[in-house]
Amino acid sequence: MTSEIKADKWSPASGTAGTIGDSGDTFTVPTGVGLTVTDEVKTNKISPASGTSFTMGDSGDTFTIPSGVTLANSGTATGFGALVYVGGGSTTSNVAAVTIDNVFSATYDNYLLIWDATSNENGDFIMHFRSSGGSPATQTAANYSYGFNGMDSAGGSETIHSTNDSQFQVGHGLYDNEELDYPAHSGFIYFNSPFSSTHTKTFNGTFINEASNGEHRSFSGGGLFKNQTSCGGVRLSFSSGSVNNCTARMYGLVNS
Repeated sequence: MTSEIKADKWSPASGTAGTIGDSGDTFTVPTGVGLTVTDEVKTNKISPASGTSFTMGDSGDTFTIPSGVTLANSGTATGFGALVYVGGGSTTSNVAAVTIDNVFSATYDNYLLIWDATSNENGDFIMHFRSSGGSPATQTAANYSYGFNGMDSAGGSETIHSTNDSQFQVGHGLYDNEELDYPAHSGFIYFNSPFSSTHTKTFNGTFINEASNGEHRSFSGGGLFKNQTSCGGVRLSFSSGSVNNCTARMYGLVNS
C-alpha cells in the first residue's frame, strides 16, 4: 500500500454504500484544504478542531432551520436578542390565584409577562410579587407605587394609581365570566431587575379590560416595588371572587 492515493473519484466496490476507515481511525483535512459536500452531512456531534471556539459559515451565509425542527439550548446563548420562555400558569376553572414561581433569576435582567384573564365576579385584576426561594411568599406590604392613565370607549378618562399599596391593581371594574366571552382582561408588563436584592423593582406596561358596564378601558403606565428583596415570580388574582379563566406566560429578555 502506498503512503498516498491520488484519484479523481472514490466509489463503493459494490452496491451504493462505502465506508472510510475503521473504528478508532482519524482522518485529518490539513489547513488550506477545502472539503465540499453538496448534499447532506449526518453526524452526532461537531466540535472545534482546536481550542474551544467554532465558527459556522461566513458573513452573508444563511442557515435555515426547517419547520418541525426543535433547537434546544442547554448552555448559554449570547449575541441573540430574544425572548426565552421561563414559565407560566393557567386555569380554566375557579381558583383563588394563578402563581408563577421561580421564573426570575440571575440569568436575565429583564422580563416580560403576557396574560389574559377573567373572574367569576366583577373584581379588579391584582398582581403581587412573590419572594424567591423554595417556598415563595406573597409580598403584601405597602411597597407598591404606581400610576396608569387610560381612556374608556365612551371617551372618558380612567386612572389607576397609588403611592403605598399592598398590591398592584391592573385595571378595574371587569365583567365576569357570565357576562361576555373570554377574556375580560389582557395585556403585558415589562419588569426590570426583579431578581436583584439591591435594586428597586420597576415595571411598566399596557393592558385593556372590558368593564361590567360594557365600556372598553385601556391603560398604560408604570410603577415601583419599593423593597430591596429578591423576587422569584408573581401572583395573579382578583380583588373579589376567583380567577375563572387565565393564561399567563413569563419570558426572559436575553442579555445581548
